[in-house]
Amino acid sequence: MARRTIMAMAALSTAMIVVACGQRDPDGNTLAPSGFVPPATQAPTPLAGQEQTTPLASYVGHHPNDAVDGVTFFDRSEVANTLIELVPDERSRHLIAGREATTTPIFRRGALVAAHGCEAANCGDRNWTVMIAADANADKAIVCYHDAATMGDASRWTTRARAERRAGACPSA
Repeated sequence: MARRTIMAMAALSTAMIVVACGQRDPDGNTLAPSGFVPPATQAPTPLAGQEQTTPLASYVGHHPNDAVDGVTFFDRSEVANTLIELVPDERSRHLIAGREATTTPIFRRGALVAAHGCEAANCGDRNWTVMIAADANADKAIVCYHDAATMGDASRWTTRARAERRAGACPSA
């Protein structure tokens, strides 16, 4: 009897999902189920025994999506956490860490390790640079983001302490 009840509940739930997913608004866009709230992005933490032992400086000369000892630059916990903390807009984070971006090899900028990228076919108008201390100290991290459509000839430079606008695009070397 309990098995029939469980199966009936599962069938009813599936039917409700199928009906809800097929709804569209007046503009023809598919509607999300009522009351849906996407989960918050959570900071990654390495599993015990899987902490990064490769120095961040080992990525210099590699593109951000090249794996060094099996891990790409943006997949490192300290880099991913920096992006979550300093780039609150999820779309911008996906653009920065995504594989669709045009990237240059990672470079040194003083004591910082820096990854520069830009929107494919739009490098002059939308670009960014993520800079983290070679010792992975997140207090010294900086993210530069440039979007000419919203910022003109300026970029937003963000640290844990503050965000400010500076003239020009983000550094690429």
